[in-house]
Amino acid sequence: MKELVNVNLRKYIEENIYPEYNLNDKGHNLEHIEFVLNRAYEISENYALNLDMLYVVVSFHDIACHINREEHEILSAKRMYEDEKLKEFFTEEQRLIMKEAIEDHRASLEYVPRNIYGKILSSADRKIDIDIYLTSSMGFSIKKNPDITDEEVIEESYEFAIKKFGKNGYATTKMYVEDKKYKEYLDELQRLIDNKQEYILRARKVLSNLR
Repeated sequence: MKELVNVNLRKYIEENIYPEYNLNDKGHNLEHIEFVLNRAYEISENYALNLDMLYVVVSFHDIACHINREEHEILSAKRMYEDEKLKEFFTEEQRLIMKEAIEDHRASLEYVPRNIYGKILSSADRKIDIDIYLTSSMGFSIKKNPDITDEEVIEESYEFAIKKFGKNGYATTKMYVEDKKYKEYLDELQRLIDNKQEYILRARKVLSNLR
């Protein structure tokens, strides 16, 4: 569906926004953006949406991770909203909707995303592959602390998995749109969480490609 996006808009994003993703950790790079785009288009098939807006929302949502991971959704939304070039493609109302969607995309959000673009982005941004989750979580730990040991990397990943995806995790109940693939992923990851040795073995295989 990306081919349905305005050609000039895509050209601007690809040439002027995407290169900055090379500064992010491996879990929030261009490969991640491509994944989220595909998932967003897949999830949005049953909704009447502006595909140009959805494309921009996904393309900007993690742009500020390398600046401040903890506040990246606010900084990324601000970056999109203040982009002068985007004013050529969107109205003020559309840009405000996109700003809200980016601000609302984190799984740790304490309220329901304010619009359908935010709901779809939040769902599309979630991992549905165990190895991708491991790459993201461990890659972040390594980028944050290059001297961290393998055992520490894996333990941080495991503890974060419990916090976010465990049976009482904050990302287990916040499902704003129907998403069968995410449900299957949760079941598999929770099984691994309950079997820590199996989790460690799988994490070690993924880690060998990150060092």
